[in-house]
Amino acid sequence: MPDGGAHTDSDRMRALLRRFEIPLLQFATRITGDRERARDVVQDTFMKFQRNGATSHMTEPATWLFTVCRNGALNVCRKEKRMMYLEEQMIKSRADEQAMPYEHLEQKEAVGFLIRIVATLPPRQQEVLQLKFQNDLSYQQIAEITKTTANNVGVLIHTALKTLRQRYAQASKEFLPFPPKLPDQK
Repeated sequence: MPDGGAHTDSDRMRALLRRFEIPLLQFATRITGDRERARDVVQDTFMKFQRNGATSHMTEPATWLFTVCRNGALNVCRKEKRMMYLEEQMIKSRADEQAMPYEHLEQKEAVGFLIRIVATLPPRQQEVLQLKFQNDLSYQQIAEITKTTANNVGVLIHTALKTLRQRYAQASKEFLPFPPKLPDQK
């Protein structure tokens, strides 16, 4: 059947879009600071991927996609001479639809608090944390994407987590505990 290869590539491309479009969009948005520019970068990434015929001969495309996406986003930033990694307003919290309003508020505040602490890290540490924990990439994949070594990725992640723990411990001392009111108290 002569059509079989094209149909398989088309199916594979749709599967790759479903799997990587949102993670790539989040990644590019963090770098460019603008969701619309990030959409353009991600669209360009997939067009390059398809143009290169990568769907038919690549077993694990994550490294390639994230590398091309990162380079595209960095190019956009260079053109505009600006670079942003984390902004609280860009992060959408996904609330559980059945959560109580106070649970939603607590979750949103916790996410905002964590984002503010992560935003204090150097951009390189923010980037490797995102690739590792949000996109579940291996140290080797991250090293290829960021053009460094797997050992350096490990050091960056270790240093970032250590710094986050210290800053969280320091900041959490400032929280005021709210003891729950017992039913018989007024």
